[in-house]
Amino acid sequence: MRIIIRTSHGDSAVRTQRSLKKYFVAALMTLGLSIMGNPTPSAMAEVGPNGENGGFTAKFIAVNGVRTRYYDEGTGEPMVLVHGSGFSGTASANTWAPNIAGFAEEFHVYAPDKLASGMTGNPASDEELNIRGELQHLYDFITALGLDRIQLVGQSRGGGLAFLFTVAHPEVVRTLVIVDSATASPPAGDVRPHRRQRLFAGCAPLPEGFKCQQSALYFDPSPVSDDFVDAAAFMKDQPKARETERRNTESVRRRNSVMTSEMNHEAYHRILTEGILQMPILLYWAQNDPSVLPMQAYSFFNILAETNPYARLLFTNRGGHFHYREQPEEFVHNVTSFVDFWRAQGR
Repeated sequence: MRIIIRTSHGDSAVRTQRSLKKYFVAALMTLGLSIMGNPTPSAMAEVGPNGENGGFTAKFIAVNGVRTRYYDEGTGEPMVLVHGSGFSGTASANTWAPNIAGFAEEFHVYAPDKLASGMTGNPASDEELNIRGELQHLYDFITALGLDRIQLVGQSRGGGLAFLFTVAHPEVVRTLVIVDSATASPPAGDVRPHRRQRLFAGCAPLPEGFKCQQSALYFDPSPVSDDFVDAAAFMKDQPKARETERRNTESVRRRNSVMTSEMNHEAYHRILTEGILQMPILLYWAQNDPSVLPMQAYSFFNILAETNPYARLLFTNRGGHFHYREQPEEFVHNVTSFVDFWRAQGR
């Protein structure tokens, strides 16, 4: 049961049922700990048999011949969460673990590992190991599950994928949320690789430096927990992930970078000249993100808002590149409220 109070403007008030649920969960946890004793660190950092994190159980589906791992939680309208980074075993839908349960209170949440990321398989050809291949894989995933009119949320490189996916298939997306994405936004200031090189100067290369590099991108790195790191280590040691590393050569990465830039510029042009994106769009940025500058959010917003009256820009404070993990309850509340408002307006 969920209690939603609407104002005259259709906005959603705080859901009191969520607070009651948290109270009972906390009480049960306290009772359980008193009976069983404190859990051991190893029990708290357990990794699922398929690299799961956060107590969720992953599913698999064949997507155009590619075995694809995904989380499937909740009921209601479909929401697809697209993680960032890749192509790598350390990049996966596990990043959404702090948010999935909150979103699942209202939506049917699907969070896949992108192509050649996490436990999802590699494409047949290196010609698909790029943004176009990821876009086609995401479309095929959504089609295979029979989803339509989805709420689409993407972060970082996943935000770039969500943006280009929406440009290619606007009829599929009901609302779009892009989170701290240098991939989707126009470049500004010093280029992103140079910023990240400075941030990661004291870290080992991936995958060994995963925890160090992740922590450098947070304002508060406490969400980089042992179970999160252990799950990434498990997935990067799988034969599929080792094959990804071998195939993701410098020339493959360079081709992907050029392709992404070209697709972005074409998308910007179509937005400004054709007004192709007319669904509600939220750019959700962190003021303290060390790798994506606030001015990039403003530049991107100006492009979208030129022809889309439903575009919005939201900044959060004291959060880094993964602020949705640092501030999970606020993130879920703000995104859910954004969707609820526009749904009440008939969008």
